Amino acid sequence: MKLISISLGSWLLGLSAILLTFYVIERENLSAADIKGVTVMSLIIAALLFSLAYAPSLFWLRKRLGGCRPAAVFPLASALVLNLPVFLIGILAIGRTLAPTEAFAFIGSFVLMGTAFGLGFVWNYQDRTI
Repeated sequence: MKLISISLGSWLLGLSAILLTFYVIERENLSAADIKGVTVMSLIIAALLFSLAYAPSLFWLRKRLGGCRPAAVFPLASALVLNLPVFLIGILAIGRTLAPTEAFAFIGSFVLMGTAFGLGFVWNYQDRTI
């Protein structure tokens, strides 16, 4: 249950970063369609990443390292290494389906989500036995 809470908190942090970026860059209020589109797209991608990449990989890394030491490895792995497909898709989508600011906002928000998930994972599993 805590892993689901960590996932939801990470996603909400990333979603707020995306919406804040769009609000600051466009200098106008976001429409309901914009908010709904960003929410649905980020939720789908985040749910797939959290359940298929972040959680299994961090559990494997924890088992491989014999615990959550060094703690900095987990946020770095989830923020940078596991998000490589998101980075690639975002960069390749520039000019096709996403504007550069939108693509970099999504990339930045997934870095933030990965970092938050990794920190939450370490916080939750650092004192537990393997």
